[in-house]
Amino acid sequence: MALKEEPEGSRSGFAGGGPSWDPGLEIQVPFEQRPVNEYSALKDSTLYSWAELRPGSFFLRLGGLCLVTFTVLAAPIAAASFNPGKDPLKFVLAAGIGTLLLVSLVVLRIYLVLARDRLLGSYKVKPVINLLKQTLVGTGALLVGAVSLFAFAAPVEDFLHALNQPPSAASSKPSLRKEELLRLPVEVMQDDDLAAAAAEAADGRPVYCRDRYYRALAGGQYCKWDDLLN
Repeated sequence: MALKEEPEGSRSGFAGGGPSWDPGLEIQVPFEQRPVNEYSALKDSTLYSWAELRPGSFFLRLGGLCLVTFTVLAAPIAAASFNPGKDPLKFVLAAGIGTLLLVSLVVLRIYLVLARDRLLGSYKVKPVINLLKQTLVGTGALLVGAVSLFAFAAPVEDFLHALNQPPSAASSKPSLRKEELLRLPVEVMQDDDLAAAAAEAADGRPVYCRDRYYRALAGGQYCKWDDLLN
């Protein structure tokens, strides 16, 4: 503030003496750095002016920011880690976590700046700060919930796949032991022509190599590298 101490015995502009205002000292502070002018410039800025909107308009713009962030930034990054076709739940949760994190940081930034200048316009800033506090609590709760769901995404997806899988599909593969799988059928063992035809059709390797389930059950013995990639 542009105040100065007056010597004892001199008259003061304030009752009872004390510091008085000196216009010359006010000139030494740059115009744009004066607290009142900083607050006025803050209200006119694009991002921080959102805080002075009505709650409906504020949340509408915040929702638009979430949509743009999810579409342009979060979804492509999440798709690089999780295939939307194979892991849709993990993809949505990962993109949602990134979106909520960025939006929470934006709201926190607005809150910290306005909280710093709340003494200049407390009657206007206090309702805005309360709104931003509620928004931070809401986004924080959503963020914690999304992270918790992401941690349990794999069991949930397995449970949903089990519910959507038809009963016939689960029982379509008979229960076989490894010894039975590696043992040749009796007909093939007794007929050389049939054994040669089966070997030619299988390209010189066991037929179970073409099926992931039976290949895993047999331990992948006698299978080629190409079979392991299918």
